[in-house]
Amino acid sequence: MQPRRKTILITGANRGIGLGLANKFLAHGHTVIATARNPDGARDLWALEHAYPGSFRILELDVTNASGLQHLRTALAGQAIDVLINNAGYLSNPGSGFAELAPDELHKSFAINATGPLLVTQSVLSNLQAAAQPIMVAISSKMGSIADNSSGGYYAYRMSKTALNMFVRSFSIDYPDITSVTLHPGWVKTDMGGAAAPTTVEESASGLFEVITKLKPVDSGRFIDFLGANVEW
Repeated sequence: MQPRRKTILITGANRGIGLGLANKFLAHGHTVIATARNPDGARDLWALEHAYPGSFRILELDVTNASGLQHLRTALAGQAIDVLINNAGYLSNPGSGFAELAPDELHKSFAINATGPLLVTQSVLSNLQAAAQPIMVAISSKMGSIADNSSGGYYAYRMSKTALNMFVRSFSIDYPDITSVTLHPGWVKTDMGGAAAPTTVEESASGLFEVITKLKPVDSGRFIDFLGANVEW
């Protein structure tokens, strides 16, 4: 018996982990709705639309923009979403220490990494509730783990990812019918992770795909890495 075809919504899907996950779900026969702040410049997404006609859709979305979120609601009206992957993220200048941290960078980090996923989830809540076994995933980081922090620094990124983790934990309690988890993708070779990262996009996306597709309601509220292991909060 073939697995049921599902509809997957991925934010920030124009590059890196988001693009890798879009490729994985499409290759396994699912329908993917990919968002990007600038779809016109997202050549890889247009290539996927050409390769998977009828199974791939591109939407413009800035997760910090209220009108964009309203457009998302309108564009997806009546569409059941089986899996929401809150992937869009931002890493402020890693070279800035505590004394140099600018308020604008702190605010931007929280707006994209923490508030954005909450507002996207809020915007498509009815779409998730229309699915048979809905899943909400937030791509976080071990850098948002208080227990794992032994090196300090990265204030804006760490703090915003910790806030994201708390959002998912609370949401999993308030909406028990939606399996909700926080995922650590590894330190990945992306524009954000840098060339020194030990994990490729393919390795991370493959691991995350396996974790997401095997999630059960009992997993709701967990913090899991791309290999399926628990991460300390």
